[in-house]
Amino acid sequence: MKPTRDERPATSAALAGFYLLAAIVTCVGIGFGAGWLLGAPLVGAVIGGVIGLPISFYLVYQRYKDI
Repeated sequence: MKPTRDERPATSAALAGFYLLAAIVTCVGIGFGAGWLLGAPLVGAVIGGVIGLPISFYLVYQRYKDI
């Protein structure tokens, strides 16, 4: 059963971009923190960014897949 117009998530490109940015920044921050504890914060931030990119696309897909 398809959701009605009122039940669908908002289709804002700005909101989708915010999801992308928030997920990437969060993963970079976590990677930076982990790298700082291990003595290589820049490497941890880069690894966090690489991991954050597919996670951010997955989150946007999950949010808007019913549209």
